[in-house]
Amino acid sequence: MIVGIDLGTTNSLVAFINREGKAEIIINERGGRLTPSVIYFKNEQEVLVGEVARNQALLKAGQTISSIKRHMGSDFQAEISGRTYSPVEISALILRKLSDYAKEYLGQEIEAAVVTVPAYFNDNQRQATYMAGELAGLKILQLLNEPTAAALAYASEQAEKEHILVLDIGGGTFDITLMEYEKGLCRVKATGGSSSLGGMDFDQRLAEHIVQSFQEANEIDLRNDMVAMQQIYINVEKAKLDLSTVKECSVLIPYISMGMAGPLHINQLLQREQFNYLCRDLYQEIKELIGQTLERAEVDEKWIDVVVFAGGASRMPGFRELVAEIFPTAAIRTEINPDEVVALGAALKAGMLSGQVKDVKLFDVTSHTLGIEDHEGEFIPLIAANTPYPTVESKLFTTVEDKQEEVIIHILQRDEMSDVDGSEDYISLGKFHLSGIRKAAVGEANIDVTFAIDRNGILHVSAMDIDTGIQNEIEINGVGYLSKQQQLFRRGKNLKVI
Repeated sequence: MIVGIDLGTTNSLVAFINREGKAEIIINERGGRLTPSVIYFKNEQEVLVGEVARNQALLKAGQTISSIKRHMGSDFQAEISGRTYSPVEISALILRKLSDYAKEYLGQEIEAAVVTVPAYFNDNQRQATYMAGELAGLKILQLLNEPTAAALAYASEQAEKEHILVLDIGGGTFDITLMEYEKGLCRVKATGGSSSLGGMDFDQRLAEHIVQSFQEANEIDLRNDMVAMQQIYINVEKAKLDLSTVKECSVLIPYISMGMAGPLHINQLLQREQFNYLCRDLYQEIKELIGQTLERAEVDEKWIDVVVFAGGASRMPGFRELVAEIFPTAAIRTEINPDEVVALGAALKAGMLSGQVKDVKLFDVTSHTLGIEDHEGEFIPLIAANTPYPTVESKLFTTVEDKQEEVIIHILQRDEMSDVDGSEDYISLGKFHLSGIRKAAVGEANIDVTFAIDRNGILHVSAMDIDTGIQNEIEINGVGYLSKQQQLFRRGKNLKVI
């Protein structure tokens, strides 16, 4: 059996194609459809995942890990009881638990899975997700972009041609995807967004407001009290959900701290209008990211026929009001469950790979521009953002010194949307040497550099000296963000484009 998995920042889901050929969510051991992406390390032998782990977050905060997805592809290490765990290891525990749910529910072994990732995940983050699947004992058939999965779930039920915009704002990421659908063909036109903007940031605004108000009233700063802050985050997340259906609510947390006169409590009224004001910069960033994506796709707001929401944070009235303001002529499909649409799309893709789902074709695109750094520190693109993949592109380079025996290939990823003010950042995906090339005068050697992106959106890079046939390829295992000023990585041995 092949399943589809939505590995989320806050919650994760698993789905499959049933006997009627429809995608269906698999319930977990507690009868729920959403499994919190939370891990509780009870001891070295016992690890709990999901709702039961989240219930330990208050009393056992030092042994509980959540929102690990925001650290995927980084060198982050979580230290629990003297041992460190990488984001790959922690994510693998979540994937393994989801696989176990599916096995118990379906009564058969789970052979493989389609796992979703944010469209704006970089190559290192995708590699980390793939590694987590392998560590969990899952054969990942494909990494599928989350908004693409959501669009697939929506479009599979449609019969006519439509231009679809998917806005996927989950706990930790915000993805934007423009897609064209016609007669079973789903073609992604452009992607955009941010891998560091999501519902958690809105929670943070409320939490900071409550902490600041408490400090002003009592002259006590709760920021260094781990248990108090955990209580605040739990309650502000609930308040955010409440403010999606009512215009005001209260945050009540008894015995949050001790003062000179005895125990202190939080009892604060929050209003939706106030919440929107606290998050006004986040909404402005969302608006600008949407505008940049439309610009990159060379379309305007009127091009959009349908808007599909994905991710729990898309329920926020402020978010929906903003979208309605930007796209006044589009049909906004609010009846689709934003928590489940990505997992359902992943299951459909799994069904397409297994032959259970027919007559649907899907073409996705890259979210970033990929290239290498030349001898002068300039970025030389090989694959442009929004290029359909799988794809292969090559470019010829040459040496910059006489009798040069090796070259350094430094691979960079340009993030055009890293700053909404228009600046660009570069992510170092790795570097490798090509040694033993023909000794020649400057500019005579011919070095072919090839970038290949597979169907998972993962980059493979190789370099070959055409004269000798010597070649090498990179195993990407590092990540670093480089500003424009820092992008000059190394001189002398880098390549010069021909």
